[in-house]
Amino acid sequence: MGRDGEWPSLWFAQDAVARLVVARDLTVLALNQPAVALLEANGALSLRDGGLVPRDRRCAAELAAMIAFAGPAARMSVLGAGGEGPALLVDVQTLSSEPDGPVALALRDPGGQVEIECADLEPMFGVTPGEHQVIVQLVKGYSSREIADQFGKSILTVRTHVKRAYGKIGVKTRGQLFAKLLPFLSIR
Repeated sequence: MGRDGEWPSLWFAQDAVARLVVARDLTVLALNQPAVALLEANGALSLRDGGLVPRDRRCAAELAAMIAFAGPAARMSVLGAGGEGPALLVDVQTLSSEPDGPVALALRDPGGQVEIECADLEPMFGVTPGEHQVIVQLVKGYSSREIADQFGKSILTVRTHVKRAYGKIGVKTRGQLFAKLLPFLSIR
């Protein structure tokens, strides 16, 4: 297979999330292919001469503040909101306890396609496969009517699945459902 030092690189390369590791001076230390694609398509940031370059002074100031306040826990911010051009959602966290250590950035285009994956809820909450299927679609933002049309079920069947799943999960509203299922979701 490979040496131990290669595993982080292999994992990083397989990730579908746009990820970069930068020095505090914005020198790019590592990045994956989704990051290259997003930076080329979005325009809020670009790659030039081995560094990360903000599109304007406002983005430069926002990025500098994000990096300055980065800590060991990921912190989400918006880069380029309200300015000219597109914005980026940026998760920032330090990778070292040293004040000048590298910083990890996970980038998302807020206008881009969002993928939501849900853990298997059947063993955790005792929902049936049909209830699980409906709950996942609710979390993705579909209405009961859209779910019924999508899966060729009647609206009454979908509403029954929703009612029973809500009872098993212990929620009464869609907002409560989202809050309860958040630890079981992967959003990319």
